[in-house]
Amino acid sequence: MQKTFRIAVQIETNRAHGRAMLEGIADYALARSDWRLEAVEPSALVDPANLRRYDGFIVRVMDDRTADALAKSRKPVIDTYGRADSSPLPFIRLDDVAIAKCAADCFEERRYTRCAFCGFKGLRFSEARGKAFAEAVRTKGGHCEIYDGGTSRLKETAVRNERMDATRDDAALRRWIRGLRKPVAVFCCNDLRAFQLLKACADARISVPSDVAVLGVDNDKVLCTFTNPPLSSIDTDPFALGQTAAQMLDGLLETPKKMPPPTTLHKPRRVVERVSTAFYPTKTPWLSDALVYIRQHLGDGISAEDVIARLGYSHTTVGKAFRAELGLSIQQEIIRQRRERACRLLKETSRTAADIAAECGYPSAQYFAHMFAAHFGTTPDVWRRN
Repeated sequence: MQKTFRIAVQIETNRAHGRAMLEGIADYALARSDWRLEAVEPSALVDPANLRRYDGFIVRVMDDRTADALAKSRKPVIDTYGRADSSPLPFIRLDDVAIAKCAADCFEERRYTRCAFCGFKGLRFSEARGKAFAEAVRTKGGHCEIYDGGTSRLKETAVRNERMDATRDDAALRRWIRGLRKPVAVFCCNDLRAFQLLKACADARISVPSDVAVLGVDNDKVLCTFTNPPLSSIDTDPFALGQTAAQMLDGLLETPKKMPPPTTLHKPRRVVERVSTAFYPTKTPWLSDALVYIRQHLGDGISAEDVIARLGYSHTTVGKAFRAELGLSIQQEIIRQRRERACRLLKETSRTAADIAAECGYPSAQYFAHMFAAHFGTTPDVWRRN
């Protein structure tokens, strides 16, 4: 008779990130006829008698008491929060350094040198992202301000009670955002914090994105579209994170003596661009519109003539502005953005050269390969492998 594994799952559902992780776990479990998933509350994870009922756990460990109880149970556990590097439990968590670098690259592509970070004081993931973002910005030659939190340090368990309409430090947020030199690009630790910052900007009558560009994390579609303007965000692919967590637990159940690595880092997928970052800090106001237009229409195979027609200025006026501020002609800037996007897709995805060529506006995969080799001295495939 086949053994049935009872798997206790505790992941908060108040945000899209947690719900997508649960979907990933459920998707993996559907392929296993011997798994029975049961949702449990955090309080159930500190009761030794209750823990004995289960064969394994996929949980979000946010305090020492829960970590100690799960460790003492000697049952297979995968922690999907990873609040401490020295945790006695194996965990998988988002790669905060990779997320911060993704944000820094996003703002560098938009030519920002003045940046800021807004997070929650006391939350490990927030402080890790802020530190890594500031370092990445400074490495690129920029300057980064960090919001001090405005409130006392939060406990990790505060993540379970996050609400869109609850901002403890709204007055402090308004003071901070008013005091930043503009234009500035602000990276927020997650979409909830970005939602709160955008409200602070609206209350302070600060224009987004022309004065403040804002980027969040999680790509929570509700939060991102209930903001004004719609919020750009980093897609962390929590569905895949949930699947990986389930796969890690499966390995422990199949081979109990084989321990997984204590730390597994889950990398973000990409930046999902919306209006909150659709701006370039240029001296000539309409030049930002031109650069945003190029970025949004690369896949349409646009040319310099399309940009000029969009702006409504003469070829000479537009050409002079591009060369004065960017040091490039209009067509050279289009080529640069195409090449930049192609490199990012080669590095971050497994998509074919033909797909990448189409998204970046190259007329064919052959032409893409030719132009790529002319610039880098190698083919896209070799560049990707290296």
